Amino acid sequence: MQHARCFQLAEFDYREFNNYTILADHQRGHIAADVRVGSLCAHADQPAWRIWLNRIASNFTKVFENPEEPQAFGVFSFWRVNYSAAVGVMQMTIKKGLEKNLPTTLWLAFFQVFLVIMPIAVPFFQSKGLSMQEVFSLQAFFGFVVVITEVPSGYFADLFGRKQALVVGSLFAGIGHSLLPFADGFWTLAIFELALGIGYSLISGADIALLYDSEAALGRGEHDQRQVVGRLYSMRTVSEAVAALVCSFLLLWSMDLAVYVQAVVGWFPLVLSLLLVEPQGERLSPVNHADNMKRICLHLLTHSSVLRLVFIALCVWSLTTFYAVWLLQKLWELQGIGLSHFGYLWAGLSLSAALAARYAHRVEECVGPSTLLVIIGISPAIGYLGLEGFGMVGGYFASLTFFVSRGLGLVVLRDALNRRIPGEFRATANSLASFGFRGAFVLTGPLVGYLYDLWGMRETLYLLAAATFCIFVTLIVPLIRAVASQQKSLVQVAPVEQN
Repeated sequence: MQHARCFQLAEFDYREFNNYTILADHQRGHIAADVRVGSLCAHADQPAWRIWLNRIASNFTKVFENPEEPQAFGVFSFWRVNYSAAVGVMQMTIKKGLEKNLPTTLWLAFFQVFLVIMPIAVPFFQSKGLSMQEVFSLQAFFGFVVVITEVPSGYFADLFGRKQALVVGSLFAGIGHSLLPFADGFWTLAIFELALGIGYSLISGADIALLYDSEAALGRGEHDQRQVVGRLYSMRTVSEAVAALVCSFLLLWSMDLAVYVQAVVGWFPLVLSLLLVEPQGERLSPVNHADNMKRICLHLLTHSSVLRLVFIALCVWSLTTFYAVWLLQKLWELQGIGLSHFGYLWAGLSLSAALAARYAHRVEECVGPSTLLVIIGISPAIGYLGLEGFGMVGGYFASLTFFVSRGLGLVVLRDALNRRIPGEFRATANSLASFGFRGAFVLTGPLVGYLYDLWGMRETLYLLAAATFCIFVTLIVPLIRAVASQQKSLVQVAPVEQN
């Protein structure tokens, strides 16, 4: 297997060899190619610069050991052979870098959402003098920042590269977390959310686009590319679970210690982003930006009914599970659960989401896409009703419905989106989906907080259950019909193609 990979490299080098040089003897060219195969295979475990120097020394010796060849042609042959060897070494180095992109990006995603303060975010904000309405307004402000920067940041990644977007986004995230220990009151926390929002928007879309492009550049099949979304989301949710456990441990000392740890960990993504390798692929033309955006929007909305409804579901359906994230902590507080237990409870929920995301495609294969869409559409409504009606223990199990359905739904819907869009504007398309989701939360988040302050927890949960059911009827059901129609058309086309 090692020899086969090296032979493919050498074959590529030999094509370059023929394109840029003139061979006096065709057989000599085959000998040169065979020599490079042996050299690369024999030194595959050596650094790239050492392989190149060894190749140069070997070729230089052969030039002057051949008395039958004119000296001028010998020097020319020396340089052309070394050029081919250098191209082969660079290709091998780039391939190794692309193979490392997957684990590096996964760890970047891990530390991006390693939010030690997340399980105690609401109590922490309230300790700074915020009401529940202000807590939701603060998150709406974060969403507003993401809304106005999401699409430009994704477009930036499609124009200039995914790595550049990840580096700049990680820099903003590090700055935002460093501001957290000094925040006090609504407006200082708003500055923290501002920096975090800019960083999030730059990373969102660019990370998954880089992974898809890396898998394509390595020649891996559709099955491997489909696993990317599940592994990425699973890594993020595992990070949330680990961060929650760390939070519970740090709370044995103080809440401030958790804040300081968050400020330090916030810089880890920047270090990891610098280790990434930019995959080669299609990029948007920088000539006419208006035409680019028009083409992207038309593709999302007119390519097929499935793509259009998947895109809208990512914008709207995601809200049905997101509100619960900001209500659960307040519910636990009202139920008399101690703050030190929040981390353990949050870790269990995050692990359930991670498992759901990791095996989302396997569940889809077992039950079918239509059944899976029914599950993710109805489960949040049941969860909101269960939070109120099942008591403390039953309510915790009811809260699992939000995290399991979110893990299943986001992976399947994101994969459905990315498999239906070209690579040249994949980052922008993902950013547009996040833009729609954040925009919807900006409009509705403060309203949910206001209704809670006005009516209380029970009425708010009932209202969210009703809204979730409406979203299921008006959005998820049409998506189920579109998927079934597409599957039926594919089944009808298959016999025709065989004939």
